[in-house]
Amino acid sequence: MPQELCHLALRQTLDLIGLTDEALKDLTRRKFNSDELYHEVLGKLLGGNGRRGPRGILIANEGPGSVCCNGRVFHLRHGALLERSDPITIEPGSTYASSLLMVEGGSEAVALNWPDSCASIEEFQTFFHPQVVAAMGEPILNFVSCRISGDVRGVIEAFNYAGHVTEYDADVLRSAAVMIGSLQTVSNGMRETEHAFHYTIHALARACEAAEPDTGRHIVRVNRYAGALAANMGFNTEFVEDISLSAQMHDVGKIRIPTEILLKEGRLTPREMKLVRQHPAYGSEIIGDSPRLRIAREIAISHHENWDGTGYPKRLRGERIPISGRIVKVADVYDALRSRRSYKGAMTHQETLDVFRNGDDRINPAAHFDPAVLAAFFRIEHMFEMIYDSSVLKLGLDRAVDPSK
Repeated sequence: MPQELCHLALRQTLDLIGLTDEALKDLTRRKFNSDELYHEVLGKLLGGNGRRGPRGILIANEGPGSVCCNGRVFHLRHGALLERSDPITIEPGSTYASSLLMVEGGSEAVALNWPDSCASIEEFQTFFHPQVVAAMGEPILNFVSCRISGDVRGVIEAFNYAGHVTEYDADVLRSAAVMIGSLQTVSNGMRETEHAFHYTIHALARACEAAEPDTGRHIVRVNRYAGALAANMGFNTEFVEDISLSAQMHDVGKIRIPTEILLKEGRLTPREMKLVRQHPAYGSEIIGDSPRLRIAREIAISHHENWDGTGYPKRLRGERIPISGRIVKVADVYDALRSRRSYKGAMTHQETLDVFRNGDDRINPAAHFDPAVLAAFFRIEHMFEMIYDSSVLKLGLDRAVDPSK
């Protein structure tokens, strides 16, 4: 029996190691919140599929003064569905909170069966908060408890293993506690880094377009249009999030175009137009080769390419144009038509739809846009109108508070 328990514990530990490895690979693009992390880790621990495991697990977080004061009990139902109890409040200083913190010295785990400390099963229940016992739905016969260290300190406590709990069960729970604490700490750090990254990208995009009026709202709107198009076309969450951030970098190359050309009223001369058409290449150079900015670089270099190959700077045709560039082209053109510029007035939503259907002296929808992206645009054109109108409304409210804006 001990050999069998050792084998089961090893199998569970290897599963946790595999999950840790996958989570670390994933952290650059997916930031765990507590529920997601608990769901994945506890799904490996709870009984099912022939594995040895507890019938329920309590996760309790420490409150002020290092006292565990709140938590939930998790169960595995029908071999797959992870259910959780209502929040359980454990009063600071109570015997129940103290029993949760009976583990001293960091990562050591305690394993206890009811006959080891009590004369009866009924007496054993008094060790646990009544809501925990109620959430289990059955008498608690044994448990393993271990501290969770890291940014979010707490305790993980597993109840009702088959038979008696052993040191092997304690080893597995200790591994889970270390994983939860470590990944939460790493994920919190990555989240802070990601926030700083997003802020930097947004600041760079605004700085590069500062010469033109309304560009701060323009780049936010283009992000939102592009994300809506990508989501409607069925792209995965990672791509939708990436393009929703990266679209604002589409005109970053304009930082190398003289302001007097960007703000010129009327048509540009052939020489000026030739210079402006260099901004996609400039943008690609500025963004560089970072893998984290791959989508932004694709957008910068390709959002002025046309479906029929008549665009610039590389005269790419059809699906040779990156899909990110094809999506942002539609988003950028819509917002450009809706917005006032030094050389043109603003169009209404209906006037803009007419251009997307029938074209004008500068835009040929059938030749310039990916048909699939254009079809997606018409499916959600009302969302484009809402995004634009909400931006204009916010501008009006901001100016009512601060006329300088």
